[in-house]
Amino acid sequence: MMYIIYRSCYDKFLIIYIFRPDLKKPKMTPRIAFSNRKQPVFHLSFFRQATGVLLGLFYAFCFYSVLYLLRETFRILSLTEDYNLWVLAAEEVDFYNLFFAFLAVILGQSVCFIFWFDRPKKIFERVNFRKSAIVNDQRALNWYFLSWFSKMAFVFGITYGFVFRGEFLSFSLYPDYNFLFVLIIIFLFFQSWNTLRITFVRKSYRWMLASFVIVSVLSFGLSRINLVDYKTINGRLLSKNIQYQYKLDLPVSEVFEKSHKNNLMHNIYVVCDKTDTTNLHPFIVIDNQKVPIDSLALKIRSIQELYDKIEIPYINFRLCIHQYIRMDFVEEIKKVLLQTGISTVTYAVTPAGFKTKFKIDKVSFPVPLTDSEITDPKIIGNKFKSVANLLSIDECADSTLYVNSLLIDGSQLKTEVK
Repeated sequence: MMYIIYRSCYDKFLIIYIFRPDLKKPKMTPRIAFSNRKQPVFHLSFFRQATGVLLGLFYAFCFYSVLYLLRETFRILSLTEDYNLWVLAAEEVDFYNLFFAFLAVILGQSVCFIFWFDRPKKIFERVNFRKSAIVNDQRALNWYFLSWFSKMAFVFGITYGFVFRGEFLSFSLYPDYNFLFVLIIIFLFFQSWNTLRITFVRKSYRWMLASFVIVSVLSFGLSRINLVDYKTINGRLLSKNIQYQYKLDLPVSEVFEKSHKNNLMHNIYVVCDKTDTTNLHPFIVIDNQKVPIDSLALKIRSIQELYDKIEIPYINFRLCIHQYIRMDFVEEIKKVLLQTGISTVTYAVTPAGFKTKFKIDKVSFPVPLTDSEITDPKIIGNKFKSVANLLSIDECADSTLYVNSLLIDGSQLKTEVK
């Protein structure tokens, strides 16, 4: 045994350190792995558990209702001047309802966790940092996701409901971008279990599996609830839509131009009833009213009287004609338009490669109106009979040619012309 005495000159204390080499060093306590640490215990009464579940279900139903009604509001606001509406197919409605239900139930589960673990600290009670971490993680998830999701929904609704009205006919997130909605649900569900997985390491797997099953069952059940009769809404709003009421398939064309001065444009629809399979009974519709062919001129003049005289030459009457209408009926309409002083009309067409549920007549091409009698071959022949040195060439269906009523070998004539 060895004694070491150390005296300090600054104070009167005596420090003695006894060094005994025969004594063994004390054993160090081994480090405990994080996964083997004693897991925290949270005491939750049955009343608190039941109340949290009911509160989460109530929040899920309310949030699902808000999302559902917002979607229907955006659909109603998307109504265009031609009474075109953002119509969702039955399978599309079911898909969006299921997506809204998953969002609502997952966020409702997060509200339930917050209610369970967020309670005031008692006097002289130690701060439970694990409990605070769970509550903060759930709150951050809810608010950050709701902030991002509301911004995206607002931009989408403003863009396709107000700025580019009618563009929902040419672009849709369903079904080409379904994977985006699936990824959002997967991310949101696993993100809500981040802190819970760290806190309850061993038990968290079976709890997360049970949560996935419960969330899926509740979401499928909630998605079957339709808060409003969307089919009735579609029927009432589309009752003034010509393409919805009658047969109107515009001809497809590769030559077109975008319509301008829509405030001076009036559509003249030439359609048939959906029961008319032969398309032999066409009629005219202007301002959602059927107009007989003999009253068409009176209707056009009544429209022209609504404008100043200086604006009348710029009024554009666009013919939206069903592509299977006979041309003799179209010629009668053109004659009436000529009688009212209209010299140019535009024909509504569907651009080639433009596939939508309701083909929109936003593009057309202008055509000048001419008197059809001027182009009648018999009238032209009678007018030029008195002309001297007239060369008349007639080509028959069998490729025979007559020059001034003399038969000419067509093959030789074509060779000489070449």
